[in-house]
Order: sequence, then C-alpha cells, then structure tokens
Amino acid sequence: MAPKRSASKSRKSRKPETVSSPGWIQFAVLAVLLAAAGALWVGRDYVSAVVAGVTGSPTSDKPGGKADGKGVPVVVASVGETRDDAIVGAIGTGRARQSVMLFPDETGEVQHVFVSAGDRIEKGQPVMRLDSRKAELAVRVAKTKLIETERTLARAQQLREKKISSQANVDDARNLVDRAELELQQAEEALADHEIKAPFDGVVGIPKVERGDRVSPTMAVLSIDDRSELVVEFEVPEQFLARLKGGQKVEAHTPSYREKVFEGIITHIDSRIEPTSRTVTVRASISNKDDLLRPGMSFVVDLTIPGNMYPSVPELALQWRKGESFVWRIRNGKAERVRVRSVKRLNSIILVSGDIAKGDMVVIEGVHRLRPGRAVRFAEPGAAPSS
Repeated sequence: MAPKRSASKSRKSRKPETVSSPGWIQFAVLAVLLAAAGALWVGRDYVSAVVAGVTGSPTSDKPGGKADGKGVPVVVASVGETRDDAIVGAIGTGRARQSVMLFPDETGEVQHVFVSAGDRIEKGQPVMRLDSRKAELAVRVAKTKLIETERTLARAQQLREKKISSQANVDDARNLVDRAELELQQAEEALADHEIKAPFDGVVGIPKVERGDRVSPTMAVLSIDDRSELVVEFEVPEQFLARLKGGQKVEAHTPSYREKVFEGIITHIDSRIEPTSRTVTVRASISNKDDLLRPGMSFVVDLTIPGNMYPSVPELALQWRKGESFVWRIRNGKAERVRVRSVKRLNSIILVSGDIAKGDMVVIEGVHRLRPGRAVRFAEPGAAPSS
C-alpha cells in the first residue's frame, strides 16, 4: 500500500507545474506589448512627422517659423480657381457658304460648255451658251428699226423748223424712236439669256448636260459652290441659350480627316426655341482655306460654353457630415470648418461655392483628427488645383 501513496503524492506534486506554465507565458506577452507601446509613445513625434510627409522635425505653418512640436500633423493643398465651362457636342451637316444650281432662262440647244467639274470661276464668267441664232437676228432687226425711226424723227424736226409740219408729228416720231429703243433692249436681253454666267466666285460641279442637249428653264444644268467657308448648323440645349453669343469658337471633326481639328466661330443663333426638342439652332462658319472640306460632309461640333469662376479643391478635401459638405481650412495655424456647396466634379478636383477663396490652404489628409480651433502643423502644400 505504501507505493500507491507515493504515486498519489507524486501526481499531486506535478499538478501545480501544469497550471502555472500558461500564466508565465501571458505575463511575458503582456510585458512585450507594454514595451512596444512605450516605444511608440516615446517616438510619436517622429511617426507623426513621417505621416505628414516630412523626414525631419515638424514644420510650422508660419513661413520661416520654427517648429514647436505642437499641433496635429496634416497634409494640405492650396485652393485653386477653375471656370465652370460646359462642353456641348452636336452633329451637323456642312454646306457651302454660297451654293447655287443654275437653270437656263431660255429653251434651246446647248452650243458650248466652257467649264469642267472642279474648275474655279469668277463672278460673271460664262459657263454655258445656248444656240442663239434667232436671238441675234432679233437684235439686228431691232437695231434696223431704231435707225429708221431716228431718221423719221430727224425729218419731222426739219419740217417743223420750216413750219411745214406740226409739233404733233415731231412728238409721234419721237415716240416711235423710244419704242424702237425698248425693243432693241428686249432683243439684247433675250440674246444675253442664251448665255449662262457665274453669279459669284466658286467651284464648278459636274455639268448635268453636254453639248447638243436641249434644255428648258425647268432643267438644272450646273452647280457652283463657294466653299471658302463651310456653314454647319447644329442644336444646342435650351439651358445654354443665355450663355451663347456670336463669335464663340467651335471645334469640328469630320470622318474624312479623323486626326484634324477644324476651327470656326458662331455666326447666327436662331430667334426661337424648338418646342419639341427644347433646343436652339446655332450656325457656325468653319474656315476652309486649305480646301479640304466639301459641302455635305458630316461634322461633330464641340462648343465650349464659358461659365463662372469657382474655387477648386482636391476631392480628398471635401468632407460630409449630417448631409452637409465642408472643408477644413487652415488659418493662423488652426483648423476651421468651412461649409461649402459642391458645384461640379472635374477629374480629381471639385468646384465649390462658399466662404473660401483662391490661395487658402485646406486639409486633404489627417482630417479625422481635426476639431474646430485645433492647432495643426503641415508640410509644404501641393500644387494648386486649377485649370
């Protein structure tokens, strides 16, 4: 029985060793954590400086001032200023500055075609002539009749001077001369109508008829385009009407020259709003000095409509709380909360409206530690967000 008691005592003596071992481990872990926390507390200034973006001692918010080691470290940026421009894109079809389709004034056979497709012509230059033999004969007859009436008038005046004829005979002879002059003018106009002339400077299109064809006043024979400038009409939403004005610049793109930008200006704005689409028609003139463009081309027109100037801040600076937006502004080394209204987001900046101006410094990192009136310190601000 003695050996059994010895085994029981032996088991009892080993039990305290198994219970005490985990306690020592927990104590050792706690000691390490406390030591690490103490080290972080001692070096908190250096860690805060690294977060603020500096490698040495903290920088004061006053230029040239000395670091006092006080204040919450933050990163700031300068407030910029950006115009609230709107870009309107529209599709339109180009047409020539002046364009005409020529019709003959008389019925007849085409005798000569003086131009070919693509020729440049000047105003008044003949482009086509019809058979005019009958018209030429009519002019000769009218001239002969005028000569006869002038002779009759001369004899009547001589007889009147000799008191052989009355003044009434002289008046009748003068009326015949006037009528003959009118008939001659009509005949000359009819002869001129057999020749088609260019009404303005331009470029000739493909003729619709050839020599020997018989034409009439209802038949189109030739087109002429003045393509020194192209006119493009497009629609702009009604909301931008108050900001539209003549002379504004536009940029146009066409599939024929994908990499080239054609510049133009607004020349006309329609006097009414289209009630169905709620748009206004705008006409722009695009220079074609290199003669690359052709009437009928499709264009994508970009119109930049200038807006008002607004302060612009980085998107990280804009904060929200209880449905209100605000930024933290640094003034005299302390943070103050400024309520603002978001106007527009442009890439990484936001246009705002409120008690804030260009050049102010706003916090973009470290905002979670700020309170109104809390002292801060920061490094050199980043570039002002402006465009």
